[in-house]
Amino acid sequence: MPPPSTIRDITPPETLSTIAGQGFASGVLRFGTISFLAHLLLNARHPVYRNLTIQFKVFIQISSMTLGGCIFAEKRVSEFNDSVRRRNRALDRSRRAWGEEQEIRAMAQARKEREAAAATAAADAGAAAKPTADNK
Repeated sequence: MPPPSTIRDITPPETLSTIAGQGFASGVLRFGTISFLAHLLLNARHPVYRNLTIQFKVFIQISSMTLGGCIFAEKRVSEFNDSVRRRNRALDRSRRAWGEEQEIRAMAQARKEREAAAATAAADAGAAAKPTADNK
């Protein structure tokens, strides 16, 4: 990958925002569910947590959901980038293989043409060496 200083067009693909949004939503739901269950358990068992203000409890919930959203958005984006790299590498391998196949076919065709030309030349030389009825 080229260094960032040489990259001119840094606009992300259009699908990347959608993928990041889906990852964020997935992380919010997962971490939100876990933090809500933790809230219920802490509220039932720990008097220190029970004595916290509602605003702080909401802050804790929103913070955990935001953290989960960021983690999963980053995970989905990096998975997408990896899949794009894998696809590009596969396409490059395919192009190289196709080029090699074309070279092999061209070499085989050239060899066939040389053999046919050699056979024709040998047949012409053999016909010229045969004595004819006029030469006897």
